[in-house]
Amino acid sequence: MKVLRAEGCRPEVQYPYALLGLLLGPLAGQVAELPQEQAAQLHAVLWGGERDTADLLRVCDAVLALLRTAARKRPLVCVVDDLHWADRESVEVLSFVARRAGTEPIAWFLSEREDTCIDAVRTSPAGIRMPLRGLDEGAAIRMLKVRVPDLVPSVRQRVTEEARGNPAALRDISYALTPAQRAGRINPFTLYDGTPSSGTSAQAEFYERFGGLADRTLLLALTVAACDADDLRPVWAAAYDLGCRDEDLDQAERSGLIEVSASTARFVHPLWRLVMYCNATAIQRNAVHTALSRSDTPHAARIWHVAAASYESDEVTTGLAEVARHTPHEQAYAAYDRAAAHATGRGQRAQYYVAAADSAVEAGLFDEAARLADAAAAADLPAHRLRVAKVRAAIDGERGTTAMDPAPRTLTLLDEPPCRRNAEDHVTQCRDSGAGRRLPYALLALGNALLGEDEYARAREAFREGLELCEESGQSNCAALLKSHLAWCAAFEGDEARCSALAQECQAHSEQHQGPAAVSSVVLWAHVRTGMGRARYRGALAQLTALWGCESTPRSARLAADLVESAVRSARSGLAERPFKWLIELNSGPSAQMAAPSSYDGLVARCHALLTEGEEARGWYEEAAALFEKHGNRVEWARCELLYGEWLRRSRRRREAREHLYAAEAVFTEYGARGWLWRVRSELAVCAAKRKAVPSRAGLTEQEANVVRLAARGRTNPQIAEELFVSPRTVANHLYRAFPKLGVTSRAQLSALRPDEIC
Repeated sequence: MKVLRAEGCRPEVQYPYALLGLLLGPLAGQVAELPQEQAAQLHAVLWGGERDTADLLRVCDAVLALLRTAARKRPLVCVVDDLHWADRESVEVLSFVARRAGTEPIAWFLSEREDTCIDAVRTSPAGIRMPLRGLDEGAAIRMLKVRVPDLVPSVRQRVTEEARGNPAALRDISYALTPAQRAGRINPFTLYDGTPSSGTSAQAEFYERFGGLADRTLLLALTVAACDADDLRPVWAAAYDLGCRDEDLDQAERSGLIEVSASTARFVHPLWRLVMYCNATAIQRNAVHTALSRSDTPHAARIWHVAAASYESDEVTTGLAEVARHTPHEQAYAAYDRAAAHATGRGQRAQYYVAAADSAVEAGLFDEAARLADAAAAADLPAHRLRVAKVRAAIDGERGTTAMDPAPRTLTLLDEPPCRRNAEDHVTQCRDSGAGRRLPYALLALGNALLGEDEYARAREAFREGLELCEESGQSNCAALLKSHLAWCAAFEGDEARCSALAQECQAHSEQHQGPAAVSSVVLWAHVRTGMGRARYRGALAQLTALWGCESTPRSARLAADLVESAVRSARSGLAERPFKWLIELNSGPSAQMAAPSSYDGLVARCHALLTEGEEARGWYEEAAALFEKHGNRVEWARCELLYGEWLRRSRRRREAREHLYAAEAVFTEYGARGWLWRVRSELAVCAAKRKAVPSRAGLTEQEANVVRLAARGRTNPQIAEELFVSPRTVANHLYRAFPKLGVTSRAQLSALRPDEIC
């Protein structure tokens, strides 16, 4: 289809057929196909300059004929925006054509303001009127993220509230703000304080409609523009102080400039505040802010109004610093920065720059924090060097511009989760104090505390909330840490696809930044846990050995226990000696007194069981299970029951093995641990203890079907034996018996079988 576009233009309202010429311009080449009289009429009216003497009816007929001719070749879509600024002749022609082109492949989209509705279009039976509503908050924020990506979240929220869903206002307000204001340096009570004069789409209309108002009425409107709260009480008190009276407020309301309720006064159009404030003189703005500072306003608002009307002043500096100490970090940073600008001494200015940098870091505004740290460092005062260095270190840690690791003990947190109550208190404290930068780390600690209590669902919620905050504030390193822990949760659930996707995102971050070394370690360990849940011990052993030998990876009791288990199950017990010895030393050292009670002793007992033969192993398994159960660590208890059940099955105690395997199955089912659940059910199948045996269509036993499925995926006999924890010879025997039942003669033919042919 072909799209024809035109937009009404206020200065061209007086020119006949101006909009019609814009709309039909792309069809100029097809005018020659019309009858000679109609073609001549269109040329004369639209492009020949003989508009004033044209016959309107003949022009309508010619336009209709042109559109019908063009529509027979390709369907047409005619889009006319701001029809209320179109000339009268174009509107009448469009109305005439729209009424008579109903059967033609022509679609019309006409937009006009509701308060200037054109009768000819409104009464047309050819279309449906759809009032356009403002964007909701979510849509407005999404638009700003795309169109003005450098707006920090707090300013984006202010712009969204100010624009009231008007797309043009969202655009013009954002573009009018200075780079400093977009970065967060805004007056919390006067958004446009410091915004330079600039033209907007509403400026011409504003001056045409309200330029003739009395000076006192415009002064009252400027007072409203300087007070973002829209509270009528301080506005009226300040305006009265400036000489405005009741008739001025009445005139402003009657003209349609301001709408007044019992307690509020605000501009009818969201852009008129911008036009009114930014086009006033500095003297006018200072007078209004001074009057507002003397009115009945909150203390913080009074100080900011004084600052907006003053230059260097110790009173303003002291007041802003006091306000900053009692406001959220986003506002505190702007207040300290403004205090530094008003400060008269070099030392005092540097002090406020450092304080502003601290608050900017807490608010996640790292570019601004770097600028303020540089400003403070320029003073070269010994008293502030340490604080400046601390700010820069925090910035580097968040940006990943150095090898600094903001969470060096991330892996050991998985061993020694913080007290849940302390973690919850820390999260509450961060929320209440507005510590935006610390909150994701607090949620990371809370998630680890919840993992320590086997509350995986709530831990995921904490990690996800922290991740959303990091993505909003630009804390990329902390976001990578949280993603690595979400990968850990996905590994526990056996969601390999999700685990791999998160691992790839973390890897991409590591390639672009020098982020926390713990990110790669946790992700690799998560992959290991996924493999262990499927009994893929050889691959797990290689990864764990590399992880254990990495200098940047903190040693961890659970990591040591996993390495011992993988080494034993891969028939390479010699590789388990060093981590096992380290674990025993850790359990007998001072760290064990500070760790969670079940963190070490249960793991040591389980490793003893893996490395021991005969009845002694049985005693260690039972001791480990008792320790895990005593301390309420149900997941580790279930893993211990699984290992014990496997040991009992190999010792030909199948009935006893089934009891422990069913117990492990119940826990893994409760937690949705699909990987571990697959392994325990495979072990139950080996014990020939499936509760409701459903024979395969091909007559395969449960274990034969398991072997065939893995072989069809290309696994070798040793790999299948490792996953099912049987010998390669047993795998070969199962395949020997399964081939005739399936009607195949080679492994290559197994991949062509459908799943329903196997089970």
